[in-house]
Amino acid sequence: MRLYLILFVLGCGIATGLTYSLMNGRLSNAYAMVSTLEKEVSRKESELLGYTKYTSYLTIGKQSLAEQMKLLSATMVREESVTQVIEKSLLGLPSNGTVAIWYSVEYSFGFDLQPDSYDVQPTDSGIEIRVKKPALVATPAVTNLRYKILAGGLFTDEQSAVLRLYEEASQTAKQQGEALASDPAVVALCEKRLAAFLHDFLAKQPGVKIVPQITVTYQ
Repeated sequence: MRLYLILFVLGCGIATGLTYSLMNGRLSNAYAMVSTLEKEVSRKESELLGYTKYTSYLTIGKQSLAEQMKLLSATMVREESVTQVIEKSLLGLPSNGTVAIWYSVEYSFGFDLQPDSYDVQPTDSGIEIRVKKPALVATPAVTNLRYKILAGGLFTDEQSAVLRLYEEASQTAKQQGEALASDPAVVALCEKRLAAFLHDFLAKQPGVKIVPQITVTYQ
């Protein structure tokens, strides 16, 4: 009888120990699982923050654009030419001459990036830059002027005609530049430079993992 009692007590102790061990193991597993979940949630939150972090830099990005306005201009070099026929008569006798000039023009186009003239805002699909349409941002630079007298007249002064055309070249280039500012190729080039600069600026900021699509719209 006494032996049975001893065996019963030992059995209860072993059962209690096994139960405690199992419960302790389950608690350890539960704690480990909670810790793993907390780390995963923290990682996801950090990851998501990296995908939206760019929005906190849009204001200083706008300031940076304004500071680099001159560097953001898009340049285009074109070869221009003008041909002019000169007519003059003396004592009823007509005389004609023809001259031509050629020159290179460098046009600079860009956006008005004064702080009050444009805006940068996040949208559902990315980032939107609202700005006025591009325009000439500097007087066109006329270089490499040259001429040729194609036909000389008996009473005409071709040299004076060439000098007048030289003097008019800058004004002509300015008028052509103002017209070119609305050319689709020029507009696309200006948009590309503006968006690329803002994209690169935001991508370099701490914590930014991705910069979404940047579009340019006009006021």
